[in-house]
Amino acid sequence: MNKAELTYDLSLLDQSAATWRKSSGLRLVYRSLYEEVARNCAGERLLELGAGIGASREFLPNVMTTDLQKTKYVDRAMSAYAIEAPEAGEAWDAIFAIDLLHHLREPFSFFTSAADNLKPGGRIVLIEPAATAYGRLFYRSFHHEPMVVEAVQPPFVFEPNGENGEFANMGMGVGLFEKERVVTTSLLAQLGLSVSYLAYRDVMAYPLSGGYSKPQLLPTGVLQFFLRVESSMPQCLMRWLGLRMIVVIEKK
Repeated sequence: MNKAELTYDLSLLDQSAATWRKSSGLRLVYRSLYEEVARNCAGERLLELGAGIGASREFLPNVMTTDLQKTKYVDRAMSAYAIEAPEAGEAWDAIFAIDLLHHLREPFSFFTSAADNLKPGGRIVLIEPAATAYGRLFYRSFHHEPMVVEAVQPPFVFEPNGENGEFANMGMGVGLFEKERVVTTSLLAQLGLSVSYLAYRDVMAYPLSGGYSKPQLLPTGVLQFFLRVESSMPQCLMRWLGLRMIVVIEKK
């Protein structure tokens, strides 16, 4: 399987778009994620990889949405391994992706492509599942994709592990940036990149929103209360409870 091939069924996009329109709780939680992205980006040229239904455009007016195939939901087709400049001779101010990294069989091919197409001082912002104590329990109970932090090892090139030749390991974020932090830091430095921020987030509001596959379990106002509480929780606690992590990588 070519490393740039699809790892999801495009026929599901319309269903996801319908869920997005129907669920105010889902939109609330993702608004919080996109606000997190915005806080960690600078400049006007913003690229999203793996944009799916392109929901980010509702919150980030300057974003260029892309996915592996051009659909009615995104602006362009683009692979994470072959990022294209916004215009000839130009570069992106920031590149971000939500739930993309753990599908990449060659994550450092992505980092290389991103570094080549970022301005100096530009940032890569990644939001990923977090293999915390609570995260491992939650995802293994309610999500079909594997979460195996121990499998994230140098040289960070992975074989397909899905029935149709796709790849997923939701332990990728913690594996790269916590378990193998020293090696990852060294490899990023060779590309002129460094991790400038890492934090954990999302405990109850995200699962109670139902996500894209389940019904919303609590009123949106209650979910908003949970988001406020979670945003005030200390990182020493969130490292055990967070369901997501945000990693910001800066080009020197």
